[in-house]
Parts: sequence; C-alpha cells; structure tokens
Amino acid sequence: MTTVIALDVGHSAVKCIADSPSGRQQVVFPSVATAALELSEENARRVAARETVEVDGRKFFFGDTAILQGIVDSESGLNDNWITTLQYSALVSGAFLKLRTSPYPITTDDAIIVVGLPAKHLDGQKALLVEVMKKLAPNAKIAVLPQPMGPFMCIQFNDRGELSTHHKVGNESWGIIEIGHYTTDFGIVRNGLWVDKNSDSCSGAHIVVKQVAKRIKDEFGHALTMVEATKAVVEGHVMDFGKMVSIQPFITESLQLLTDEVIDTANRLIDREARGLNGIVVAGGAAQLLFPLLHAKYKHAIMSDDSRMTVAEGFYRFGCAQRIKLNKSAERERDRAAAAAAAAAPATAGQAAG
Repeated sequence: MTTVIALDVGHSAVKCIADSPSGRQQVVFPSVATAALELSEENARRVAARETVEVDGRKFFFGDTAILQGIVDSESGLNDNWITTLQYSALVSGAFLKLRTSPYPITTDDAIIVVGLPAKHLDGQKALLVEVMKKLAPNAKIAVLPQPMGPFMCIQFNDRGELSTHHKVGNESWGIIEIGHYTTDFGIVRNGLWVDKNSDSCSGAHIVVKQVAKRIKDEFGHALTMVEATKAVVEGHVMDFGKMVSIQPFITESLQLLTDEVIDTANRLIDREARGLNGIVVAGGAAQLLFPLLHAKYKHAIMSDDSRMTVAEGFYRFGCAQRIKLNKSAERERDRAAAAAAAAAPATAGQAAG
C-alpha cells in the first residue's frame, strides 16, 4: 500500500496526518527549530534525541525540545523564503522522524507526500518546494497545493479519498479563507477548478501576536519572545510574578489590525463573486478569531470542525484520492499485461507444436 503523508508546515505548528496498514496517525508540534546544543544531563539528552534531526551536516532541535533546550528568540520562518531555510527542512525532517519512531512506523519510501504553499507563492515557489522535499524524501511522490485547497479538499473528498456524496463539486463553487499564523490565504474553486485571479494572501495572526507582545511589555515589563507571546495569545493569559493575568483586552484591541487587512483583501478577491458561491469555508488556526465577523459579512460562510487541522486533513484526503488513481492505473496495467500474455500463449504453443 502506498503511504500518504500530508504536511501543513505552519508558522506556529507543524501538522501532519499520515497512514499505514495499521491506520491513520496524526503528529502536531511547534514550528520551532534551533541549532542543537550539547546537553549535560543524561535524561535530558535522551529526551532531546527524540526531537533532534540532522540537515546538511548540522543538528537541529525541533518542536518542544527546541523551545525548552534551544536558544529561541523568534518564531521560525516569518519571511517569504522560509522553504529554502535549514529550519524548514529540519521541521519537515522532524515530522518524518516522529512518523518513523511511532508505534506503527511510517516511512517516506513509496509515499505520496502532499504539502502546501501560501497562495501568493504557488507559482514562484512550487518547483523549488518539490526540489526541497525530494532531498528529504527522494523516493516519494511530491504534490504541492495552495494552502486554501486543503479546506476545499475536505468538501470534495471523504476521509478515504473518495468523492463526497454530499457535494457535486463539478457543479459547485466555493470560496476559501484560511487564516494562518504568517499568512491569511484566499481562494475560489469554481466547478472544481482553482481560479488564479481570486487567490492571494495577506498577513496572518502574527501581527496580532506582535502587537500583544508590545502591550504586555508596556503593561507588565515582560519582554516576551514571539514564541512566548504566541502561547500567551492562544491561552489568553500571562504569568506575572506567580499570578495569572488575563490579556484578553490586549487581544481584542490588537485583533483590529488583522481584521482590517483580512476584510480589505476579502473585499478585493471574494466580494464580487460571493453571492454566486455555494459557500465560503473559513479555516486555519486563527479562524475562530474572525469567523463571527466573516459570517456577518457572508451569511453562507461556514467554519471547519477542527479548523487548525483542516489544511492537513484536506491534503491527506487529496493524497488518498491520488493513491486510488495510482492503484486503478496499476490494476489496468496488470489486466492489459495479462490479456497480452493470454493472447500470445496460443500462438506460442502452435509454434512449438509445428
């Protein structure tokens, strides 16, 4: 069985869904990768080894180990060339390591790997990302999709990669707004086809995190790293000398920055088409922050059940659909070969008799 590995390498967390003959597996860890350090304590070294990978001859901590043991003063990849960095490759390698060392090991050999790019980078970076992934998984088949296609694939396919019985996507049109950490990605799929002119990206939730970090420093004197500030925004509070203090007012205040940019971009890309769409899917790790406002604007907007995992889930379903196609193609090839062998057999027997 060809393995399917779906990767949403986000800027706050890596989300991975994969399968094996024993069933599906899900891996999630923080998108932090730092140079590995020599640790003095034996138990700490043993634990860190589970989240240590080597890329181009350099060792990296990733995930929780990178936060705990590494020197982290910024979030990974808040730039447009992230996929070319060693940190990106370390995070992908980290996901593969966790799959290989899971109770039901999954490797990249004979795998279909589905990974994504922000909508605005698809044309310019697709070939480059395939090249990066091939270095990390040379025997795999690589598919690169725009991030917003993940939520749409959850509409098009069921969790086995079969066409949905609830939607006839060939006759439907859907808008997608995927609110991630670094970018918010927009897209429209009309009658099953991606429409380039309606796809683009704007800022994601990191602009809220930066503003909240500034407000926390002004109010409490805490100079938080962006990793710490992201955690504070997710949890809604910060520790101040042993006392847990709510920062919800800071979050609400800072959210206006993201709201303005997302609404402006939606006005440009989706408004003209909105009335004729079957619906607009709102997904991504920060979807819950803006969904009420987007639903008020677009009455047919819906939010994914598990919005943080929607991109990875959609990529996984797409990969399963590709596996079905490959298996059917292989079956047809076997049938043709068997038919050709059967047709040749009588002539061969006759020749032998003569």
